[in-house]
Amino acid sequence: MSADSADSTDTTAVERAAHAYCPRCHPDPRPGEVLTALCGARYPYWGRRDRPVNTCPACKTLVSAGVFKCGHP
Repeated sequence: MSADSADSTDTTAVERAAHAYCPRCHPDPRPGEVLTALCGARYPYWGRRDRPVNTCPACKTLVSAGVFKCGHP
């Protein structure tokens, strides 16, 4: 296994962790832009995933709230 394929695997694992974020605070995130998730985690944005492998349980709970922590509905 080459170093490039190992790095690719590690990146894929990180990208598959799905956090939710406020679409009003982050209306048009650009790749690599650091976002703050609803749970408070900060991570670089690499695009939306249709079917993420892992979902953040805290974000999943917070997404169902009527108003996010930032004050947006």
